Amino acid sequence: MRSVAILLLVLLTGCGATVHPTRTASGREGAAISCDGLLSTWKRCENAAAKTCPHGFDVIDRQEKRIYVDTGSFKGRSLVVSCKP
Repeated sequence: MRSVAILLLVLLTGCGATVHPTRTASGREGAAISCDGLLSTWKRCENAAAKTCPHGFDVIDRQEKRIYVDTGSFKGRSLVVSCKP
């Protein structure tokens, strides 16, 4: 029962944004960012992109999908950005 409560708490709050630095096809630095969790929003992804790319960024790809687990489902969001020089 306790592990279910902990899992539910993690799903509700989300774990923040996960940022994976990358290079785009054009050779610019960029990042693949995922923001999962019931209360997670696109704003969380965009804030992570702004921290990763201090001079601004261009959005290359934006996806949203529903992730199913034993206790329910939540939205998974992913954002791929290219940092401006």
